[in-house]
Amino acid sequence: MSRLILVCMVLLAAAPATASELRIAVAANFTATLERLAETYQQENGVRFAISSGSSGKHLAQIRQGAPFDIFFSADDQRTADLVASGHAATDNRFVYAEGVLALWSPEAGRIPADGAAYLKEGDYRRLSIANPRVAPYGAAAQAVMRAHGIELPAGRMVTGQSIGQAFNFVSTGNAEVGFVALSQVITHEREHGAGSRWMPAPESHPPIVQEVVLLTTVRDPEAAGAFLDWVRTSEVARKIIESDGYRR
Repeated sequence: MSRLILVCMVLLAAAPATASELRIAVAANFTATLERLAETYQQENGVRFAISSGSSGKHLAQIRQGAPFDIFFSADDQRTADLVASGHAATDNRFVYAEGVLALWSPEAGRIPADGAAYLKEGDYRRLSIANPRVAPYGAAAQAVMRAHGIELPAGRMVTGQSIGQAFNFVSTGNAEVGFVALSQVITHEREHGAGSRWMPAPESHPPIVQEVVLLTTVRDPEAAGAFLDWVRTSEVARKIIESDGYRR
């Protein structure tokens, strides 16, 4: 063996392996939490992340059209089931990673009293924001809460976002004074901007917001993706991050 070939082999053996990159599609409400999880996991394991945030419905359409994602964190459990049924996802790495928590919120401190249902009935606001109940689990939960408390508002007093992210933006920008949003969004916003006011509907007043993750068949590195999902599912560190951001586990 020539000396040049020997030197090249030694250099290749000494070179660090290229770190895996996980391509993740994530529901808008879980994006900030996933970024925290990814940062923590990357520090310990050297894995890189390419995170694409958006509505679960939009991601579902992209995945069906062949979008190159490895993992999908959905805002519900129906879209993950659909992907398994259509052959776009595997069954052995599909699980509930969190249960979402619904909140009636305003960025204005003191606006929402302890009895949020009474506040909505009294109508001391111009507009209420909710996510579209037909496509967004948080919107369906909000609709159920209003029905449970006998709250009926004319169409002109409600503004509907096509995702929970858009519904939250309506409230945070002042286009609506109050809105039914994800508690995780509230916590993330208030860390930077200070406390507003909120009311937490009783969990039994609406269907549970079950959020599932699934490993996709387009995964490039199944071993790296599976290891990350195992960490999310079993790690105490991951559990604390998820719960501190306003989710139930």
